[in-house]
Amino acid sequence: MNLASLYIRLQHYDRFQVDQMMPAISHNEEINYNETNLCTLLIAHSHGIRLYIDKIAIDLQQGSCILISPVQSYTVESSNKEAQLVRFTFETFKVEGMTLNPIAHPPLLCGYPYRLLFSQVKRVLGNEAWMRNPFCSSLSALEMAMMQSRLQLILSMMTQLDQQPAHFQNEEKLKMIQKTVQYMEQHYDEDLTVEQLANMAGMVRWQYSQQFKILTGKKPTDYLAHLRINQAKELLCNSAEPLRKISRQIGFKDESYFSRCFHKLTGNTPREYANIHLHNQQKTVVDSLGREIHVPKDATRIVTAGTDTLGELLVLGISPLGAAISIMKNQVIYHNKLRNIHNIGYWADPEKISELQPELLLVSNYRAQDLQELDAIAPTVILNSKFRLFERLRYIAKLVERSKEAEKWITTYEDKVRLVRRELADAYVTGETATVYLKLGEKLYIMGQNGLAASLYESLGFRPSAKVMHLIEQKQAWIEIQQHQMNHYAGDRNFILAAPQELQTVAHCPQIAALTELTLGKTHIIDYTWNYDDPITRGRLLEVLPYIFKKKTM
Repeated sequence: MNLASLYIRLQHYDRFQVDQMMPAISHNEEINYNETNLCTLLIAHSHGIRLYIDKIAIDLQQGSCILISPVQSYTVESSNKEAQLVRFTFETFKVEGMTLNPIAHPPLLCGYPYRLLFSQVKRVLGNEAWMRNPFCSSLSALEMAMMQSRLQLILSMMTQLDQQPAHFQNEEKLKMIQKTVQYMEQHYDEDLTVEQLANMAGMVRWQYSQQFKILTGKKPTDYLAHLRINQAKELLCNSAEPLRKISRQIGFKDESYFSRCFHKLTGNTPREYANIHLHNQQKTVVDSLGREIHVPKDATRIVTAGTDTLGELLVLGISPLGAAISIMKNQVIYHNKLRNIHNIGYWADPEKISELQPELLLVSNYRAQDLQELDAIAPTVILNSKFRLFERLRYIAKLVERSKEAEKWITTYEDKVRLVRRELADAYVTGETATVYLKLGEKLYIMGQNGLAASLYESLGFRPSAKVMHLIEQKQAWIEIQQHQMNHYAGDRNFILAAPQELQTVAHCPQIAALTELTLGKTHIIDYTWNYDDPITRGRLLEVLPYIFKKKTM
């Protein structure tokens, strides 16, 4: 089914200011939300908007478009008093001959944001004076027709975004392009050509350039230039080498061309950049304790304590000197990336950390009595434990001057989510309730909104069961339960996490056997290494989810 075969009938349009937590129907109570095919499209006209769909938080960027199905409820809030949301409420019908048959919603993912370019969204919505009225409940027939056509155009743009990941004909081709990106990052100082890279990927030049831009957002030549200039920045700030030598070290044969390219990408000449950096090598950030911390820019000697920081740094291209890997090293899926990282214990041990001589400490697990000692070793930033994945990644990226890398990862992740949800369209229904059980030895736990549950609720469109929702509302990451309580938390579909050795004896485990009886045919048993909420685990989980769903359920 596609949009061309559907009829969209606009019921209501408004643009309102989000200055406090507000219920879904606060601005248009006259609309009957019990209509089975009445959908809502929300468009973030500003930054700083948090949307709760069935009480699961989603942060919207400017230009984000999100479709709410008739069975979903939502509220919105914002810390920005001038933040605005655009809202379309409409019905969807399938055209069959001369008959219009109602359908639940257009063939788009519900409850997941489509990040369109705000400039395009703004151009489509227009700037008519009547649109600036926050209560546009009395549009004329002509104005309604105009907004209906604009709604259809926005939906078409969302559909096009949905189709972009499909441009990669197969996973092997994507991997080949990723290999050339890695090659560029390791050999940027060599005389690389697009033809050479295309040959490595087994493609012709035009096809390679097109697919490369879809993957990275840049042309191959532009990507290479950014790699070289970023390396030049580091050399300029840490060495006194002449420009001609620096330009050759990063792959430029001509010093003047290097200077022009550097100025184009940074707005400064190489020497201007070096002088500015030498006089402004620190910045001030506010951590979760409300403390103003002066941290060095471009810090690379970083020690991190906590499970919510290590994967974030690694995905941003930073391997910390030390981390709390004593427990994690045998549990996380990226253990091969931990070989050269020193163990500082579960809690931030000042004695072990001081031996590493770090420039910056990024901490989520610490003992209050150690904080003063940690501050004396290096600037110490305490991370907010309430941050969700994207919010946490953006905060850390801004701290270490890697915001572009974070946005690139988030965009790639969102594209993969849409692709996976398309692939799983026949495996489950958006809006199903789901519960995650964690079995550790003889103990059994229910997960709130952490680990695997975060992917299910935030990315795949599942809803927590009523009892699990209560945990989330109470800010509980998990609770231990007894076997007789299992059915109290069960959802339409249940996911059981257990250690690899326990998965081998599933048939002899009474707890797991009892769980599978709760939802026959809709119980999935998974290795508990997937129960982390870092970007590396979340990203790789998307690759294995289709296999999890296709595997015979219990």
